[in-house]
Amino acid sequence: MNQQNPNGMYQNQSTGYRSASSGTTGYGYAPAGQQQQPVQYATPVAKKSGAGKVVAAIVAVLLAVGLIGAGAAALFRNGLGTAGSGGSVQNDSGTFSFNEVESPKTDTTVGSSGDLLTPAQVAAKVRPSIVSVVTVDNVNYMSSNSGEGSGIILRSDGYIVTNSHVIGDSSKYDVSVITSDGQTYDAKVVGYDVKSDLAVLKINATGLPECELGDSSQLVLGDYVVAIGNPGGRQFAGSVTMGIVSGVDRIIDTDNMESTSAMRYIQTDAAINPGNSGGALVNMYGQVIGVNTAKISASGYEGMGFAIPSVKVKEIVTDLIQYGYVEGRVKLGITCVTISSAYESQGIPAGLQIYDINPDSDMNGKAQKYDIITHCDGNRITELSQLQDIMITKKPGDTIRLTLYRPATTTSASQTFDIDVKLLKDTGAND
Repeated sequence: MNQQNPNGMYQNQSTGYRSASSGTTGYGYAPAGQQQQPVQYATPVAKKSGAGKVVAAIVAVLLAVGLIGAGAAALFRNGLGTAGSGGSVQNDSGTFSFNEVESPKTDTTVGSSGDLLTPAQVAAKVRPSIVSVVTVDNVNYMSSNSGEGSGIILRSDGYIVTNSHVIGDSSKYDVSVITSDGQTYDAKVVGYDVKSDLAVLKINATGLPECELGDSSQLVLGDYVVAIGNPGGRQFAGSVTMGIVSGVDRIIDTDNMESTSAMRYIQTDAAINPGNSGGALVNMYGQVIGVNTAKISASGYEGMGFAIPSVKVKEIVTDLIQYGYVEGRVKLGITCVTISSAYESQGIPAGLQIYDINPDSDMNGKAQKYDIITHCDGNRITELSQLQDIMITKKPGDTIRLTLYRPATTTSASQTFDIDVKLLKDTGAND
């Protein structure tokens, strides 16, 4: 997977149609010199990604340790010191004693549900519910669709939630799950949803340590949270990081990341890295209140990770298990990029510029590439999230009215006009 968006490139935003290439450059108006902030998924990690560097680093450390040890041995052999026992060193001037104390071991015992826990107790409670998800493109083993991510056990009978991009936004790849006790299971893709970036897997097992799914709507700014997942894959499986809730109801609506689900994310400064995708964001009661999915990785940015809130996870997972897709959702069937207000002085309005129209979209023959959506049902549209807020209230078959601006060409003047568009059913799947 490793779907890191290219720096300085537009990644297409879509209202119901996701470009097959996550790095496609949008052909729209963009302010000269405008810095686009790259956003990457907290992606699964390709199996061989960085392995050589890690091994080299470990070897370097071991060599350094060996050299230090050799040096110390030489000093002792030269009579400059002799290793003693019991925390003391014997030398010519007597015995040097250390002020040694006994270190107490942190209590990781978890009490009743609803008790406020320490970070160590949160880790002890939730880590058994976190799994490794391994995806293999069984046709092209070296493709970006092969990699590792994280998952969360939702039910003891083998239902697991992860990110859609962890399984390659598809049901055609081989997926396996490795539980915290080292057991490996073949996994069936029950359903996946590209728009929300969620997927449900099923393994043939019972008695698994299921998580407690909390209520993300109760979060407030500054709440402590813990992220648990597999940064770097299985080598660092079950890693635990801690931070706070930096924002709630955040919209990821940039030109470098798809934001197609009208989702409001939890923002946190808990460290999230490639491989954390599909892992848990947990409150201090040991309840999963989010599924980690993305981070901003631009130079100069630190500690900006995003998780899908548990209230949305419940809704989407329920539909994926029941129907195999998210029920009742609509799409226009287009791909677009955001045009900022920087060009309004040139007569070009801010809005959503169409980059591609899906063959089954009702916009075919009514709109064309490079048209800019400026209004929907009379409401001014300058950001994708504004259009999503309107569409989320609709159902398949409903009609909306769009106002379009068509830029001037060498043969025709610019024009503004309205079209009526029938909304399509959106299953959020690619295959």
